[in-house]
Amino acid sequence: MKSNTRRRLPSARQTGRVDLFAPAINLPGVLEIGSYHYRAARRGLTGVAHAGCLGICYLARGVQTYRIEDQVYQLQGGDQLLTFPGDCLDTAGAPEEKSRLHWILLRMQPIDAPLLFLERSAAVALRRALLNLPDRHFPGSREAAALTSAILHTLTRRPVATIDRIAAANLVLRYLFATLAAARADAGAGVSPRIARCLDHIARHLHAPLYVPELARAIHLSESRFKARFRQEVGLPPGEYILRAKLAAACAELRDPDVRITTLAHRLGFSSSQYFATVFRRFTGLTPTAYASRPRQA
Repeated sequence: MKSNTRRRLPSARQTGRVDLFAPAINLPGVLEIGSYHYRAARRGLTGVAHAGCLGICYLARGVQTYRIEDQVYQLQGGDQLLTFPGDCLDTAGAPEEKSRLHWILLRMQPIDAPLLFLERSAAVALRRALLNLPDRHFPGSREAAALTSAILHTLTRRPVATIDRIAAANLVLRYLFATLAAARADAGAGVSPRIARCLDHIARHLHAPLYVPELARAIHLSESRFKARFRQEVGLPPGEYILRAKLAAACAELRDPDVRITTLAHRLGFSSSQYFATVFRRFTGLTPTAYASRPRQA
């Protein structure tokens, strides 16, 4: 019997991910634009390579591990990472974490190929500037997330008129120049002494209750100001940072085959082993039991 119900593919709302590829983008030199907002960990990446392309990603929220060749990069909210032509990227055995990520993929070869309606000499100059950046991992432009969202919104209108493509190309140019400026900027001295004291306190008291209002009072900041400064300097809200630090400690302790998960959960301040297991799986993609039983890497 033939059904009258048309089969539908999962929507962006259901998957938390949007991908646009060259035919839909229809901008010279732009191969892919995407965004995801994962509310739980997913299977990690293996062997992602884009020949002759430059990838620029911006981690708007959360943390993520990437490996390019033999170098591992730990991204936190606000960081950008570049992949250059010839790179092969994976997540170093880690899952794709609970996070929000935006990215753009550009064709870089040949260097004088059309790019964003620019004149040939301008396309060459822009490609060379991007390829000559001294570092691939740096604190990113805070415009990046908003610009990527605006590009996706512009290109998913129906129909996409020529004026929309011109507007999208202008947004991509803004994204690229914001990336160049962020990569060249002085990264500064890192976290301030106040926030550094807070991080040290968290590291030394993972097995004790840690409350954001008390941490704020300890370094003489209002709670709202503390949250804003912590997120700006560390890349994560303080509550999520504490949770991730506790989970990292849990992962280390789960290497001991004699550890009891219920005891570990209570020792780290979780209200129950069930809640601990739920949070652990959301961030790692595995239950504590499954994580503990994984084969140990040499």
